[in-house]
Amino acid sequence: MGLSPKVIRLAARQGGYVKREQLVNAGLSESAVDRRLGSGDLTIVIPSLYQVFPSTDHVDSIRGALLGLPNAVASHQSAAHLLDFPLLPALEPTVTVPSPTTHRFPGVTVRRNDDLDPSHLTSTKGLRVTNVQRSVFDLAGVLEFREFDRIAEALLLDGRLKMRHFDLIVCQLARRGKPGSRSARDFVAMRSGEDPKATKLERKGRAILAAGGLPRPIPQYPIPWDRHRRFDDAYPDATLAIEWDSRAWHLQQQAMSSDRQRDRVAATHGWIVVRFTWSDLMEKRNEVVATVATLLQDRSTS
Repeated sequence: MGLSPKVIRLAARQGGYVKREQLVNAGLSESAVDRRLGSGDLTIVIPSLYQVFPSTDHVDSIRGALLGLPNAVASHQSAAHLLDFPLLPALEPTVTVPSPTTHRFPGVTVRRNDDLDPSHLTSTKGLRVTNVQRSVFDLAGVLEFREFDRIAEALLLDGRLKMRHFDLIVCQLARRGKPGSRSARDFVAMRSGEDPKATKLERKGRAILAAGGLPRPIPQYPIPWDRHRRFDDAYPDATLAIEWDSRAWHLQQQAMSSDRQRDRVAATHGWIVVRFTWSDLMEKRNEVVATVATLLQDRSTS
């Protein structure tokens, strides 16, 4: 019975796989597809996806998974290999599906999540794949820290991993129970001089400033006139301090009064203290960046 050269060429471009709808579009009737399944010309892989000839390598398997699974992207170890990471981890064909439903594909690890943003994606070799920053974060969740750290450090030295971009994606994704969160946070902290115990609010604020192109402030900067206390962040050359204010803290009237007094004392020493809340970072991030940028420029030229 056999398959037409047109179908063979299509399968060759797709790692040996074709979808049922592609066969119908190529001129086969539904019954003709069923007959070729019965004859062995086609092999069912998952519903509505068939194999015309065996995959020859990892990339073929990934092509099949991306073709057959909804909105799947190559990720984790597969992304590392497709993006030619240095010090490559052991190859484990892996895709991620942004779906609450469990999916399977022969020979491929299928992971699922709900935080795969379009900004985390790129393409290479004609395949949808997580970009460098997202792939590094994902590797943090499946590798021992030492191996993950070596790969991420090599990418950093190559200039392919930008610290401010990675810091931002860590702030976006890291949370309790999320694989890779601790390793990714520790990697950022060890290279920024930042306290690994910094609050999520502080981390996100710093990441937003970095993503806006601003220089990194000095975290936990000792207050010059009160060495027992610290600003959350500071640009000492501009005598500018930043406080990242949690809502819980400012529900306390005494805390608000203490902050206002602290700001007045700072002013008498020539410092400006600006305060941002979680809602500022979520809803007015451009305004946060613009405010700090303007103050830095004004105070560096005055």
